[in-house]
Amino acid sequence: MMKKLLRDKKDLVILLLGILFLIKIPQGGIRFVFWVLSGVLIAAGCDILIKRFFLHQELVLKSAIISGFIVSGILDYHQPWFILLIFSLLAILSKHIIRFKGRHIFNPANVGLLAASLFGIPLTWNIGSRIYITIAVGIYIAYSIRKLPHILGFLIFFIGLFVSQGINPFSLISWFFIFIMLIEPKTSGFGKLRGFIFGSIAGIASFVIYRFSPQYDFFIGSLFVANLFNPLLERIKK
Repeated sequence: MMKKLLRDKKDLVILLLGILFLIKIPQGGIRFVFWVLSGVLIAAGCDILIKRFFLHQELVLKSAIISGFIVSGILDYHQPWFILLIFSLLAILSKHIIRFKGRHIFNPANVGLLAASLFGIPLTWNIGSRIYITIAVGIYIAYSIRKLPHILGFLIFFIGLFVSQGINPFSLISWFFIFIMLIEPKTSGFGKLRGFIFGSIAGIASFVIYRFSPQYDFFIGSLFVANLFNPLLERIKK
């Protein structure tokens, strides 16, 4: 069982998200529990309906579960319940609607969270509060799926640009974003050069958004910008 878990990185991501969720429960309380579980059920349920009744595809729900965890874990769980419903559904719908050459190019959870940010819904990143667990497991995941260049590119520009302005980047950085969202396999591309450029774009965009549009979440916005470049980055040979 352990070998299978280590082989399928989506299982490992779900396990990490589950652990982070459990750790947060004493602080978040019963509302946080129902909020996150509802987000997962909404995302998985939407994916089931689309795949079974519209696409007639095999029901593999791991990606939807991960998206549900991320959206509900980052949205402020004190918001009205319809907020969770709307943006969880939007995350899954974006995966099936916004496509390029038969594949989705935007991180689904990020699309839902970007829309929430644009509408002024608070993003609290509650589920990413345990830094050391996220980093330890995240490094293994990133190494296993060959995404270290993505992280390196992001960190070089993120740290460099913020330090150049006299801002401590480590007081702002989200390791959850870096190790869970930035390196999402299907929407971040593969290859050392391509990955480094992808991460670099996200790192630069995060600084620009922070500097000129601080009312929006700069991590979420930066990943959306990097995803926009996916069609161009695909032209780079692995």
